[in-house]
Amino acid sequence: MARFGIHWVAASLLICTAVHASEASKSGPLFRHLFGDALTETYGVVVDGWMQAGAIANDNGSDDVARQGFLNSDEGLNLNQLALRVRKVPEGNVIGRVGPFPGEMPAEVDVGFNVTVIYGQDSNFFKTYGLDDDYGINDITDGREESLTLTQAFLDIYLPVLGGSKLMLGLFHTPLENEIGFAYPPPAPTDFYTHSYSFMAGPAKHAGALYSVKLPSVAGQSMTAFEIGLVRGWNNLSDPNNDLDVIANLRWRSADFSTWVDWENIYGNGADDSFADCACGSPIPTVAGEKNADRYLTYLTVSKVLDGSNRVAVEFSYGQQEKAGLESILEGQTSDAEWYGANLNWYHRLNPTLMWNSRLEWFNAEDATNLVLTGAAFGLVPSQWSTGEFYGLTTKLSWMPNPSVRLRTELRYDHQDSSGPGAFADGSNDSQLLGAVDLTLYY
Repeated sequence: MARFGIHWVAASLLICTAVHASEASKSGPLFRHLFGDALTETYGVVVDGWMQAGAIANDNGSDDVARQGFLNSDEGLNLNQLALRVRKVPEGNVIGRVGPFPGEMPAEVDVGFNVTVIYGQDSNFFKTYGLDDDYGINDITDGREESLTLTQAFLDIYLPVLGGSKLMLGLFHTPLENEIGFAYPPPAPTDFYTHSYSFMAGPAKHAGALYSVKLPSVAGQSMTAFEIGLVRGWNNLSDPNNDLDVIANLRWRSADFSTWVDWENIYGNGADDSFADCACGSPIPTVAGEKNADRYLTYLTVSKVLDGSNRVAVEFSYGQQEKAGLESILEGQTSDAEWYGANLNWYHRLNPTLMWNSRLEWFNAEDATNLVLTGAAFGLVPSQWSTGEFYGLTTKLSWMPNPSVRLRTELRYDHQDSSGPGAFADGSNDSQLLGAVDLTLYY
């Protein structure tokens, strides 16, 4: 066994998602200081939050830091997230959006919940059409870069069915993508400060139901969980097409918990679910007036713990949109479009407080599908839309001197292979070198 004992990734997940409610993490230090631990000890309710701020700079003399892969779009200081979360973690041996865990199946029904509110620039990505898109503070015409979102609000119900199951009802971050879109641990959504192309090409959240079930297994053997969901599309509470999207995910864990395989899928009607006036809803518009435009997106992620200090993960993604709005404009006729890519992630623990992570990306966006990736969301006309193949290399150091403070430094290089307009430096360059530093305080 390596010097840090049991596999660090499995251990951290098991600690953060304690199987029994009585083992749930205590409230944040600020709430405990003000009110003590009675709420957690008596009811299992945890109150905590975090503040994340960062600074970004690039090498090209412009303020543009490539909206293709980031939630922020300008150089300088950014308030990413100011968050408050109230939650109760129910008992269970399966975690919705995460997967199955070893242990006996609790025999009693248990009910938990999660309510998370976030203010900051990252919240622009997590707005929900029909809920927080029309808050006055979220008006995109006033030039304010920050938004306020009810990022999650769901019931989390454990049911002693089959090998154990969870039912999530309400508003929740997506269960898709390697860079899972919920705070686990906070702040959401990823180990890196910048974000992968595949993350930006997928949904951020859903309104609806997600049922996760652990299939019966023998102690000491591998574990499998299946998820099925019915949701109101991508980032929508009031999807105008009124069709439900279907989520179907399969999650497998090796007996020693060192190998994770996740196959995640969403399928539905993408017509009329993208809204320019609030910069919300789906980032993938369809041809105006179409009532049916099938959209399918799939992710396959394989994660492997190599030893107590190293983990690797590879993610493959593929998406397809019928009657894609942006591609149809460029082609002059109704056209379908697709996007796909892969990224390789390496996570290395230098010591108990210091992490070094790196990510290598390739993403094919030769078809014009995504408002953010093309730049259409930021007012660029069709002749300026960026398409092509994108490559990215990111490396970062993360230091946590204590559980309430995290400091990260990150360096990222992106290159675009395209005969069309550049994706960087306000459309003038096909590459960019970016440096960033961010500070997170947990309270």
